[in-house]
Amino acid sequence: MGLNTGRSTGRRRYVLVFANGPEARVRAMQAEVEALLPGYEHHLLREGSWLELIERFPPFTIAHTAALLGAGTDAALRRTALALAPTRLLAYDERGDRLHLHPRWPLKSALFWHGVPVSRVGWRPWRDETIHYKEKWEFAGKAQAAGPRVALLSPYLPWPLAHGGAVRIYSLLKEAAGEARVHLFAFLEEGEAPEPGPLLDFCERITLVRKPKYGRWSWASARPAAVEEFRTPAMEAAWAGVAAAREVDVRQVEFTQLASYGGDVLVEHDITMDLARQEYERRKSGTAWWDWWRWRRYEERVLGEYRAVVVMSEKDRAQVAHPNSHVLANGVDLERFQPRAGEEDGHLLFLGSFRHYPNALAYRFLAEELWPRLGEGWHLTAIAGPQPEQYYPFGRIPKPPGVDLRAFEPRVEDWYARAQIVVIPTPVSAGTNIKALEAMACGKAIVATPSGVNGLGLTHGREVWIAEGAAEFARACEQLRSDSQLRQSLGQAARAKAEAEFGWRAIAARQVELWKQLA
Repeated sequence: MGLNTGRSTGRRRYVLVFANGPEARVRAMQAEVEALLPGYEHHLLREGSWLELIERFPPFTIAHTAALLGAGTDAALRRTALALAPTRLLAYDERGDRLHLHPRWPLKSALFWHGVPVSRVGWRPWRDETIHYKEKWEFAGKAQAAGPRVALLSPYLPWPLAHGGAVRIYSLLKEAAGEARVHLFAFLEEGEAPEPGPLLDFCERITLVRKPKYGRWSWASARPAAVEEFRTPAMEAAWAGVAAAREVDVRQVEFTQLASYGGDVLVEHDITMDLARQEYERRKSGTAWWDWWRWRRYEERVLGEYRAVVVMSEKDRAQVAHPNSHVLANGVDLERFQPRAGEEDGHLLFLGSFRHYPNALAYRFLAEELWPRLGEGWHLTAIAGPQPEQYYPFGRIPKPPGVDLRAFEPRVEDWYARAQIVVIPTPVSAGTNIKALEAMACGKAIVATPSGVNGLGLTHGREVWIAEGAAEFARACEQLRSDSQLRQSLGQAARAKAEAEFGWRAIAARQVELWKQLA
């Protein structure tokens, strides 16, 4: 976008990289700028006022400046970089994306400067500037002896187990191995390595396609943005190809945002139109209404195009109103997640990938509303999944003292063992929460909103403590911290409920039976 990539003859030209943020981000920015602009004399600057630097580097000698945006950066130094080269600043956001700020693109530059992702700052929102990747990876796994031939489409590779959706898909594939012959289709995020890991033990074949880099404003399409973000020719051709070649008996699509790909079974992990309705009723904004209208229009149409629909609870089944709907609830690995010693006084635990919007809402509630109400001696660990900064939708992530925000943790069972109380304060929710099931299996006392344990059939005061609002949550946490007998009673009842109803093996058997019926 207008970079000067060569040095003028007879005149020394400089590129000034401002080290105005965390060292790792500065190093990454510096390396990229040096690769982009190899013909200049580069300087890394950690301090200096505009007057000092303008004497050292006159305006006509500065080819470009570069600086970081976002949390933890020096805004004064960033403004100096802009003042030195107002038409030649390369700005880098917290996601590592770069934009050449220029007065010719005032709206685009201003939005990016204030934290809007580069893929959302186009000044022509009606124009689709999505980047479609052509890479496709094929892997041969272990041949399965018998069973229906199933193609399964997922919005992500369900390994590692970084969030609830991955846990569900991985667990059902593992338990169904030997009973069905599965060809897994999945998307990779930008920069994610095509490494299927242990999935090759459960699948006969795996096809991976790079997720597009969506280049349109999220409100500028009649279909929900999440649907548009996964449309790409490479996956469309691969998914349609197995049907045309009659290589499978059943095609199953995971998650509503992929429903337009078509198939036989649609798995509604969430009733997304219900989630959008809850968010509209909570916010009462025009944007929330537009999201709700789009999801309702889209979801009601695609549901009728599938031979069968799988939902997580009876509540969800009533909402889809499909003539061939099946409740295959979320489950939990009862061997991996067990009650263990190691509880720490005052230790709260929250799990929830920020790529799922209700989890980001719940964390904001914890950090901004609940935390100031708790007294001394509390510690909160929040495990937010990979790249929480990229997915957190509210700007800078709040991290008050005593709150430990973590990304992906491969052994979350160790964190459950340390927790005294597990909190699930999701203000809106659809489907069922796997994090609730894991906490139940670990025999933990849980404080949750009604939506946090939706569809699990739990009773307040028996398997869970229900609370709404910061004041109720604070009182519940204080009461459970001081009453070890109540904590133990809730945890034991929750574990018994998990053992009786939510083991993956029984759920997988019903999944395979559905495939056999449709095949």
